[in-house]
Amino acid sequence: MASAAAEKLDAELRAWTASMTDQEPTLEGLRAGGEAMGTFGAERTDVKVEEIDMGGRRALVHTPEQVGSGVILHLHGGGLTLGSPESHTRLAAHLAARSRMKVYNLDYRLAPENPFPAGADDTAAAVRWLLDQGVPAEQIILSGDSGGAALALTTLIDQTRDGVRLAGGIFMSPWADFRLTSATYETNAATDVMCSHPMMVPLRQNYVPTGDYENPRVSPAFAGALAGLPPLIIQASAAEVLVGDARLIASRAEEAGVDVTYQEFDVVPHVFQLFAGNLPEADDALQSVAEWAARVVAAGA
Repeated sequence: MASAAAEKLDAELRAWTASMTDQEPTLEGLRAGGEAMGTFGAERTDVKVEEIDMGGRRALVHTPEQVGSGVILHLHGGGLTLGSPESHTRLAAHLAARSRMKVYNLDYRLAPENPFPAGADDTAAAVRWLLDQGVPAEQIILSGDSGGAALALTTLIDQTRDGVRLAGGIFMSPWADFRLTSATYETNAATDVMCSHPMMVPLRQNYVPTGDYENPRVSPAFAGALAGLPPLIIQASAAEVLVGDARLIASRAEEAGVDVTYQEFDVVPHVFQLFAGNLPEADDALQSVAEWAARVVAAGA
């Protein structure tokens, strides 16, 4: 059963998104809206934030007061066109505090200025940077939400293929099929406050102007090399259009023998973890992620 906070948030988001679409959207306006989404979660004062250069790209590092083993490399959402480390700094801070791990929030290049494979290249460079800093592969967790989850899964597959076994992957409301074929685009059209099929079409065109949506590095749900991946945790809202992608990743990974933890939440928005501190379901989800992360890092130690 959804919390009262979730039901209230649904109404507020519907009003907010309606106000955002009163005028013909521009890229600048959409990006400003994406940044505003990051303010919906609660701030944390117990996590230090600093800016670094990470493999040639800027990143924000979120360091909790108590730091244990393992690090998380997070890739923000926004359809690979919107978003930034700043828009996801509250999410990263909550993740850092709960997991007691440093969270590296990467400023990867965005489309349409930098289409595929720029973001994936930046992510791979960030992983190499962590390895060069002496962080063992089995202590690195890749994390991503929405479009950032596509980069995280692609990179996890690439690293595994190249013989680098990372600790695991965290996928929040993942976008993984750029063909946009999931039936949930129709069945959840009325319940998803944040995303829709018409909205996803220009985002995928920005990211892949060639139209090569069946490329497994674009649509990682269809990569043929899921066997051998480290453990995964996948979270989605049962009400969102991308829940079909989340279910697809989970089923294909399980079929390949991967250790998968899959969790669905009711009546919450796309990437509801952004609302941590103000939404009980977000807090529960991030606590599950933190406990899972501790287990997979301990198993690899």
